[in-house]
Parts: sequence; structure tokens; C-alpha cells
Amino acid sequence: MRWQITDFKGIARADLDISPGHATVMTGVNSSGKSSTIQSLLLAAQSLYDDGPIVLNGPLVRLGDAEDLVREGAQSKSIGIQLSLESGYTARGGSPVVRVASYELVAAEDHATLRARKVTIDGPDFEGLPLVLARQNSRGSDVELALQATRQLGERDVLHVKSLLGDGSRQLRTYVAMQGLRPVVVVQLLNPEDVRTRYRKSLAGWLAEEDASLHRLDGSPAFTPSVVREFLRVLSEAAQSEQLENIPIHEILRSRAVTPMGLKRAWHELKDEDQERVLDVAAEYRSRSPWAFLTVKGSRWGYRMQEGVLEGQLEEAMGDSYVALTMLSDALDELSRRVQYLGPLRDEPRVVWNHWNELARGLPVGTRGEFSAAVLSRGDSSLVNYQTPAGEPRIAPLSVAVNQWLAHLEIGDDVVARPQGKLGVGFDLQINGQTRDLTSVGVGVSQALPLLVGLLRSPHASVFIVEQPELHLHPAVQARLADFLLRARPDVSLIVETHSEAFITRIRRRAAEGILRPHAVDITFVEPSAHGAIARKLGLTEFGDLDEWPAGFLSSAEEDIREILRKNIERSQGITNA
Repeated sequence: MRWQITDFKGIARADLDISPGHATVMTGVNSSGKSSTIQSLLLAAQSLYDDGPIVLNGPLVRLGDAEDLVREGAQSKSIGIQLSLESGYTARGGSPVVRVASYELVAAEDHATLRARKVTIDGPDFEGLPLVLARQNSRGSDVELALQATRQLGERDVLHVKSLLGDGSRQLRTYVAMQGLRPVVVVQLLNPEDVRTRYRKSLAGWLAEEDASLHRLDGSPAFTPSVVREFLRVLSEAAQSEQLENIPIHEILRSRAVTPMGLKRAWHELKDEDQERVLDVAAEYRSRSPWAFLTVKGSRWGYRMQEGVLEGQLEEAMGDSYVALTMLSDALDELSRRVQYLGPLRDEPRVVWNHWNELARGLPVGTRGEFSAAVLSRGDSSLVNYQTPAGEPRIAPLSVAVNQWLAHLEIGDDVVARPQGKLGVGFDLQINGQTRDLTSVGVGVSQALPLLVGLLRSPHASVFIVEQPELHLHPAVQARLADFLLRARPDVSLIVETHSEAFITRIRRRAAEGILRPHAVDITFVEPSAHGAIARKLGLTEFGDLDEWPAGFLSSAEEDIREILRKNIERSQGITNA
């Protein structure tokens, strides 16, 4: 999975590979845009936790006013997001396909959130037309009808379907309801008379068949239990108005488990004139909702929208475009589950930390690592999968994993989380055979422990994001910390923002030693410019070298050493400053 952000805050463009097992190490001068790149992912993740609009100020990141988020000078006047959809199949079967979803986001009228102005889904090598959803040139009256039809969703927006994937065909008066980034429902607005005619014709054709096979009629999908439920629901509404009081179908309506075959048997017991009357009334009641719904998010979200005859026809007509929308929804759900974050400012050393009640999603040990002790104290109730410093896969309690890597960092021998009743939870650290709390040792220990606990405790295949892990650590420990972050959880996608030369140098060394595969790590240099910062990947070779050394990339030490050598050479040659 790849993530691209454009024209966000000071960033003109940045790309991240967030596939499981891949690492991205970002570096660059201060205020270059590294944190902004990370914030784009945090913004997306926290906006997907619940149904509703894009959340600018939430548990993972607080960004303020929406208007301030579009890069100044951006020609599009919008923020661009691109997300790869790397699984799924075509609507008609076949090989897995790769799609790319692109968003144009603009500030809402009240500046409290961002909203999608345009969504495009296509493929990297796709020759046909893309699926395009857009606000531009949408008929105002239809937009209002689409909003009315989807009012049970709560806060949402609607985008007009401008084109479908592939052949360029178009479904008239068709909209996609959006909740933030997520497509929720496809809604097609219809003429009531058209609803009445299509619904009656499809039902009559299927019910007239003598056999009980499930087949397609008039381009519609096979009649499924959901279609039968829709028919019974329509009949039930009609029966309540007493329009069907003289027709003997109440036994069908009283049943809550009618199958297609059972409905057919009951249907053929009716007189011809009764059948005609039932079809007329059912078609009339269905036409009172002159639209077709096609749910994108799935039943697990609790929506009660009925799938029926017209919905089946709409799904068939949407084809691969509907599959692409479900792929996008699944990819967004996956992203919301995967992102785990630890901020740059870890909590100061304490004797006791607060109890852990309920952590916010995406914060395995809290924003500042403040729940590390509580998580460790409860962590042994389940096992973690990790890799030891020796590179061996292992399944063990969290405390065992933490202590193995703590010893590798050489900042302590053993740590135990010790509950202290109502006061909270404390850390007992063993150093050279002596037990101490964290206020009695260097600050670096309290900075490193949240990293150990957070990464080791993160869910499988997470995207673990950490800023400045090297703070308050000796360069030698920073190098060993690089070993931990890159090797302890090979299933995790890692994003690290760092200024540490020791961290980068350790990565280069491991690549030269053959321990680290160069293509599994992106060293990304974020470079500011007059037209916005650009994040570019520096190629890492199997020899541990980089294919380029841009100005400002970890250059201070080399420059100082070069100047020391130059001055010593001048001094040895008798050259002095004037």
C-alpha cells in the first residue's frame, strides 16, 4: 500500500510505502515538512475511526483551521491524497486488480473540516476511463434529493458520478454519499413511474416462472433472500393501509423466514386477479421511494438500508466501479486499524504513572508514552510475536520481549512494572544488580521504554509511526535503537522521523552486512523549496552507500571534520589567518 500527499501545509509532495514489513526513515532540516507528512496519515486515520466528516482535531493530531492546511500557492487550491488499493477482483471475476484512489480535498464552508471535491479511481496501467465522483456541475435539486434520500446516515456529503470505470458509460442521476474520506452509499435517483414499471416487470417475470431456480431477469441479479425481504416489506406496508385486506397472503407476511421457493409456492396459490393486484400495490408502494440504494460499507456498520430489485440492477450496471468503491472502503478501514503513533515528546521520568483505563485508538502507549508502565503491567496476559536481537522469531510475554531488547540497548538489565494501588504503576529497573526507579537513572531510559513497549505491543501489520526516537539517547544507543525498530517487528510498517546520524549510519551498516535488505528501507530526505517541500527517496545500495547526498543531508559532522583537517593542514604548512 502506498500513500501520497500533495499541497498539505508546507508539503508540495511526499510518498510513503506503508506495506507491511517496509520501513521509511525521514530526515531533513527543521521545519522542512517531515512532521506534516506524518500528520497527513494521522489525519486520515483519526477521521476513519467513526462515521462522520474528516476530523482535523482529534486524538492523534490537532491541526486547527481547515483553510490553513492547503499549501499556500497550490495551483489546485486543494489537498491531494492518493492511496493504492492493492487487493480485490473485477466484478466479473478474474485476476486480482490494482487500483489507485485520488482525492481533492478543500476546506468546508465553516472551515471546521475538509470535504472531498473530487474522487477518482483508476489503475496505474488502466487504459479506459476512470471512475470519477465530483461536485462540479451537479444539479442542485438532485443534490438535495440525494441528501434527503441518505438522511438516515447523519452527517454526509454527496458527489455526482461523472464516469464509470472502463467504457465510459454513465449512470444518470447517480451519486455517492461520502462520510469524510469514506464512500458509504451509491444512490440513484429515479422517476417514480420508472420505479413502478421496472419493479413490477422484474417481480412479475420471476414470480411467473414455474421452477424455483434463482436466475437473472432483465439484467437484474438472481432473486436473493434480500429481494424477497424487500417484497415482503413493501407488502407489509401496503397491508397496514388495508389495501390488501381481502387478499389471502397474511400467512406469508407473518412468516419471518420466507425463502424464494416458499414465496413462489404461496404466490401460485393466489388467483390471477389477486396476483395482479398485489403486483400493482407493491409497485405503487416501492415507487414512493424513487431511488435505489447500494451500500458500500457493509452490514457490520448497522445501516438498515434494504437491498432489492432495483439495487441489484444498479449493482450490475455499476460493475467494476462498485467493486472499486468497496476496495476503497476496505483500504480505508485497514488504514484506520493499522496506524499506531508515538509522539516526539515522551513523558518525563516519574516514580509512578497513571493507571491505564482506556487507550485511544492508534496510541498503543499514549501520545507521550504515559501509559507504558500500565500496558507493560497488563501485557503478560497475552503473547507477542517478535524477533529477538539475534534475529530469531519468538512468541513470548510482552515483558520478556521488552527486557531482551532493553538489554540489547544497554540501558538496563531488566524492567518490571509494579502496581502501586491507587497511586498508579511504577517501573523497577535493574542496573548492575541494583533496583532503581526511573527518577534515579538517566532520562534516556524513560524515553526509550515507550518505544519498546509501543512497538512490541502494536497489532499485527501495523503502521508504527514515531518522531525523534533518538531524544536524550547517546549516539551508541541511537544506533542500537535503529536495530530494534527495524528488526523487532518484521511484520510492521515503520515510519521514523529522525535527525540522528548514528541512526542512519546503523541502517547503512546493516545493509552492507547483508542483514538488512536495501529495498525494504526508504531513506527519505524532505527538502524545502520556494514551491513547497519535496520528499525524495535516497537510494540505498547493498554496499550501504546512498546514491546521492543532497545539500543539508547529515552534513554538519562531515563539514566540521573537513574544516578541522583543512586547518591542520594549513597549520602544518605554516599558513595562518591574516
